[in-house]
Amino acid sequence: MLTEKNISELGLSLGEFGVLVNLSEAGPQLMVDLAINQAITQAAITGIMNRLEELGLARREQSKTDKRKIRASITEKGETEVKIGMKLFRQFAENATRRVSLHDMNVVLKVLDEMLHAATYLQT
Repeated sequence: MLTEKNISELGLSLGEFGVLVNLSEAGPQLMVDLAINQAITQAAITGIMNRLEELGLARREQSKTDKRKIRASITEKGETEVKIGMKLFRQFAENATRRVSLHDMNVVLKVLDEMLHAATYLQT
């Protein structure tokens, strides 16, 4: 995960960057769905989108079929910021794992896989 310090080089918070990544990967989506996908409130997503629009990184448009619904999307400038941020992430990940052996990484992955399996089992 990127740290706040790493991503601040872009002038964004981790939450703002997370929304941009979501829009980049999933494409345009309703604001309510974006809030759910980010596990934040609608008020929080509105604040984040206000900031991203001010920076020219994202935009909102009313739905053509239902004027009550607002669709969020990423701009070209936002896509560029995501690419830069992902490069920072790769650098961070390389630095963070440089001294970790392949064996130790495999152990961690196995434990995480077991945790994911357990969490999935608990939800059913």
